[in-house]
Amino acid sequence: MATLKDVAQRASVSIATASRVLNGKGTYTKTTEEIVRKTALELGYTPNLTAKGLKTGLTGTIAVAIHSYMLLSFPHLLHSIISVVKTQRYGVEVVAVETFEDCAGLARSGKYDGLLISGVTGISGALGSLVRTGSEFVILGENIEREDINLVEIDCFQGGYIATRHLIHSGHKMILFIQNTTIPFFSREILRGYLFAHDENGIQYREELIYRKGESRMEIEEDLGFNAVKKTLHHFPYSAVLTTDDRIAFGAIRALQNEGLKVPRDTSVLGFGNHSASAYVSPPLTTVELPIRQMGELGAEILMNNIKRKDLIVKRVKLKVQLIKRDSHAKRLTR
Repeated sequence: MATLKDVAQRASVSIATASRVLNGKGTYTKTTEEIVRKTALELGYTPNLTAKGLKTGLTGTIAVAIHSYMLLSFPHLLHSIISVVKTQRYGVEVVAVETFEDCAGLARSGKYDGLLISGVTGISGALGSLVRTGSEFVILGENIEREDINLVEIDCFQGGYIATRHLIHSGHKMILFIQNTTIPFFSREILRGYLFAHDENGIQYREELIYRKGESRMEIEEDLGFNAVKKTLHHFPYSAVLTTDDRIAFGAIRALQNEGLKVPRDTSVLGFGNHSASAYVSPPLTTVELPIRQMGELGAEILMNNIKRKDLIVKRVKLKVQLIKRDSHAKRLTR
C-alpha cells in the first residue's frame, strides 16, 4: 500500500508539501497540487483516517441521517451532499433513521464528526437530547422553532399557497387535496398553504376534500393518488386535484383517465416536488419545484464549516419554491 512518503518521492516534493496538498491545508501552487494529486491517484494512495483521527480527534466521516422517504423520493439530495463533502476529503455514511432519538444515538457513537439530518421526527425533548450530545449537526427540510439549531428548510407553506392560489385564480373552487403524511412537516405545511389560499380568497374549504394516506404504510404514492380519486370522484364535484407528491399526482391522473375524463380539460392536476418523470408523463405535470439540491449543498457546507473551522454562528436558511407550469392544469370550463 502506498504511503505519503511514496507519493512525495514520486512527485519530487517534500512529505510536508504532499501532506498540505492532500489535506487541503497551507499554501502551494496549482501546478504542485495537480502533480501531487495525480501521483496519489496513480499510486492508489488513501489517507490513514484512523491515524489522522488520533492526531486531530476527528474521524473524517459524517453521517447522513435520513428518513427512507427522503432517500427514495429525492436521491439527488444525497448526491448534492456528497459533491460538497468529498471536496473536503471527508467520507459519508448514509443511515436510515426515523426519529431524533435515533440521531442522538448516532451522535453518541463517536463514529462521526457531524450529522446531516433530513425527514426525521421525534417526541418532545428528543431534539434536546441530540443537542446535549455536543455533536455538530444540521437539519434539512424541517421547520425547527429552536433558534440554536443549524437549519436549511424549504418553504413548503409557500408552495401549497401558490399552487392553490393558481388553481383558484383559474376558476377552481372545489380542489381535492391528497396528502401523504409520511413526512409530517412537508405535508402539514403544504396543507397549511392550501387552507390559507382558500381563506384569503373567501372560500370555505371542505374537510371531505382533504384525503389523507390511510393506515396502510405499504400504500405507495401512485396507489394513494389512484385510490383517492376512485373513492371521491363520484361523491364530490371537484374540478382540480392538488397533491403533496408528484407520484401521487401520477396515480390521480391515471384514475381520472380510467374514468374517461381528460386532464386538464375536465380536471386539473398539480403535483409537488418536480420529480424527474414529471415532464414526461401525459400530460406533462404542473408542479411545485423544491430546491432539494440547493438544500443539500448548503447544509453540507454549513456542517463542514462548523467541523473544520469551529464556526459557532447558527445558520438558519429558508429556501423558496417555484411553480413549474406545464400542461396538466387549465382554466375551469363553465358549464
